[in-house]
Amino acid sequence: MRAREWKLVGASSPDATGQVIIDLDGVLVPAHSDKQDAAATWKKSYGHHPLMGFVDQGRGGAREPVAALLCPGNAAATPPPITSATRLALAQLPKRYRRGRSTLIRTDSASGAHEFVAWLAKRGTRLPHSVGMTITDTIQFAVLKVPACAWTPAVDEQGGEIREGVWTRRTRRRRPQGLAARDPDDRPQGTSAPGRPVTDHRR
Repeated sequence: MRAREWKLVGASSPDATGQVIIDLDGVLVPAHSDKQDAAATWKKSYGHHPLMGFVDQGRGGAREPVAALLCPGNAAATPPPITSATRLALAQLPKRYRRGRSTLIRTDSASGAHEFVAWLAKRGTRLPHSVGMTITDTIQFAVLKVPACAWTPAVDEQGGEIREGVWTRRTRRRRPQGLAARDPDDRPQGTSAPGRPVTDHRR
């Protein structure tokens, strides 16, 4: 059904660019009385913390809901809840977008657990992902040491326009031990299997 709907809307469909973007995030829902699964939240309130998944419909479009996982207020956006929410979202997509490079999973730093990221990257899933991270003093100091000539203007994912005041650069680090190279083009030219670009820093 969703594949037919997207085909009917043509250039306005979420996959018009050849890629689908799923945004995953938790939402705090306060409860003003005792409810099932209500608990104290990390923001010192009381209620529930469901995980939601939406398909990004681009600039000017409404986000299309594809997953909702009910969680108690003290549930963090870490595995297994975030993995379960991702599975629910993927199951709502046309089959060709349920694995592989055509679907980008986008979350914030609360979902940046090693287990979740490893699941996204494992053989059989191989989903591109963009996970936010907290900027610590160490990271900020390292970013400030990068020369200005190493930064590239960031480009809007949907319109392809340069984003004013935003730059990006790709860094390389060693692949975690035990994680084998998946595809030859995962590696930077001239490097062996342990190295690959894995992080985009933005400022």
